[in-house]
Order: sequence, then structure tokens, then C-alpha cells
Amino acid sequence: MTVDVRREQLLEAGIPLFAQRSWEEVSIDEIAEACGVSRGLLYHYFRGKRDYYVATIAHAFERLHALQPDQALAPTEQLRVGLERFFESLEQDPDAHAALRRVAPADEEVAQIVERNHQAFAERVLAGMPGAGGGSALARVTARAWLGAVDAAGLDWLERREVSSQALVEILAEALVAAMLAAARIDPTIEIPQHVAAIGHSGIVKQIAEAETTDAAAQQAGPPNQPQRR
Repeated sequence: MTVDVRREQLLEAGIPLFAQRSWEEVSIDEIAEACGVSRGLLYHYFRGKRDYYVATIAHAFERLHALQPDQALAPTEQLRVGLERFFESLEQDPDAHAALRRVAPADEEVAQIVERNHQAFAERVLAGMPGAGGGSALARVTARAWLGAVDAAGLDWLERREVSSQALVEILAEALVAAMLAAARIDPTIEIPQHVAAIGHSGIVKQIAEAETTDAAAQQAGPPNQPQRR
């Protein structure tokens, strides 16, 4: 067995441990037992428990990155397949998601790993846009906000199962398109294909507001005058 393969096996064993408890609560003996190795062999691969924990969190992200769809697919297909694989991973690999959710914001070293991976996921979302969003800061923030919505929807689905994952895939896909169209109306540097831009030439909220104004004016005017009978 090569060093890299052995190291990966050791990291795989750590994900369930850190999915349930913080790294401080898990002893080095528990880690060695879960890995099926001696403490001495564990120290051969990692400097200590902290080093092992940081490497395990980075490995959990690698597992999720491996689920990303082929970039040769059409952007809309990438979006759909990516969302479907995300919900599949929640069901098939809940420990990886749980370990990542347990990362303490105050843990700066591990938080930097989380931030780098969130940026990578956001860049993957932007890669499906012409010109990768034109380098727009608004496009980047929009992608990050959408990813937060995906995480929240996934957690709710995992805990409640009140709606189908396919329904959430459709809603989240449309939500991203709507959000990017709104961002493109605000920031003209965001490149949107003409046939897509035509769909959202004016904002949904603006259209609703205009309809509400029209309805309110109609109500104030009262019913139309009835024609007089002779």
C-alpha cells in the first residue's frame, strides 16, 4: 500500500469521529482505534491530533469536490447534475457534511480551509456563466449567497424530508438563474446570453409591484359605470 493510499484510509476513518464531536473531545487513542493502527503509526503520518483533524476536514471537502459534474456539460445541465449529486451526497455521505458543519468559526486555521473551498464552489458556479461573471464582485457575492441557500435547503431536507429532493433541485436551479439575472440588471459587466437576458428584462419584484399598483388604482376607481337604460 502506498503512503498516499494509506494516509487517505486514515483520513476516511476520522470523518465519522469528527461528525459527532469536536476534535478536542476525541482522543488520539480513539483515532488510532478507529483507524485500526497503533498510535506510533498514526504519528508516522501526522504530527498529532490537531494535524490529523485539519487534514481530515480538507479531505472531507475533497470528497465533495469529487462529486462536481463534468464541465464539458452545458451550463444548465451542470447546474442540475451538481444539485442532484449534492442531495445524493447528503444521504450517502452525511458524516462528511456533519464534520464540516461542526467547524468552529473561531478556529481560524480550519475556517480558512472552509473559506477557500466555499470560494472554489462559488467559482464553479460562476464558471457556468459567459466570461465567468465578468469578474464582477456582485456576481461572486450572488453565487455565495445562493450556495448558502443550497446548504440551508439541504440541511432542512436531511432533517425533515417533507419535500422531495427533486423539487428542491428545480427550485434552487431557478433561484440561481433569477438571482444572476437580477445581478446582471444592476451590474452591466455581468455577461448574460441575450436569449437568457430577455427572460428577465425587468425584475420579478418590479413586475409584481407594477401589478399591485395597477390593482390598487383599479380598486380606487371603483366599478365601471353601467350604461344607462332608455
